Amino acid sequence: MSVSVAVAARRLGIAPATLRTWDRRYGVGPSQRDGGTHRRYSPMDLARLDYMSALIRSGNSPAASAAASLGREYSDFPDARNMDEQINAPVGRSGGGNVVATPGCDRRARGLAKSTSALDQVACAAIISESLNEIGVIPTWNELLLPILKSIGEMWELRQCGIEVEHILSTAIQTEFSRFAHEATVETSRAMVVLGSVSGDAHQLPLWAVGAGLAEQGIRFVHLGAGMPLESLGDVMTRTGPRAVFLWSQIRDSADCAHLTRLPSLRPNPRMVIGGPGWMNEPPRGVHVAGDLETAVALISEVVSD
Repeated sequence: MSVSVAVAARRLGIAPATLRTWDRRYGVGPSQRDGGTHRRYSPMDLARLDYMSALIRSGNSPAASAAASLGREYSDFPDARNMDEQINAPVGRSGGGNVVATPGCDRRARGLAKSTSALDQVACAAIISESLNEIGVIPTWNELLLPILKSIGEMWELRQCGIEVEHILSTAIQTEFSRFAHEATVETSRAMVVLGSVSGDAHQLPLWAVGAGLAEQGIRFVHLGAGMPLESLGDVMTRTGPRAVFLWSQIRDSADCAHLTRLPSLRPNPRMVIGGPGWMNEPPRGVHVAGDLETAVALISEVVSD
């Protein structure tokens, strides 16, 4: 006996859209047809999907889980005689919510993923704080946080879920990076740096990472927050005379480099550094592009130290 995608989704506790994505992207899909164009899931197909889902819940990536499920022998899958009973049985909650995968990550990252999946913000903050104090800002961002944030992004792309998980982790990151930056010993004689993201962009985590990285080196900064209009940024630059400005754009094609020419010309002119995948067009002369946050901190530190 075979079933439709809607029935398979109800049986497995997985959204129909996710099943279609797994079929299209990984080839883990229905193998039978009902005489027309509609494909249907066999008992073996359901067993394969159930195994893939269990692997994902245990922390494996969707791609690795798909490969393992396709390569496995299924000798104990349900037969047609009791399929109706199993399909119509109540579907309980599987796993412990939206589990963040951590393939290849170390102990600390696995702990952070588990705390994030459990919506334990206090535990998330404690792990991030420990990492900041032990290995520093940029290693914490690159080695601990980026893999988890990427995994959450993949969760959303494949299953359209995990917003609450992302919010829990983002709040913990912002809180701990802000705390670290404000507790750092900053040399008041050093020039100031302005940090902001462009109008229409609400992403602030990279700004806090850069700010904490600067504070780690004793450099003062002003965090303008998300969605700063260029006119307002120009006013801030005129009033504070920063030595450097860092602008982040996360949303693709949301920021035009050509608009940077509208910022005021100062004496001395601050070093302008931009980062993120959202910038379009070639940057004006004198604008530095940072491919990662470590480069951004280095470019800013270089000019502030002159």
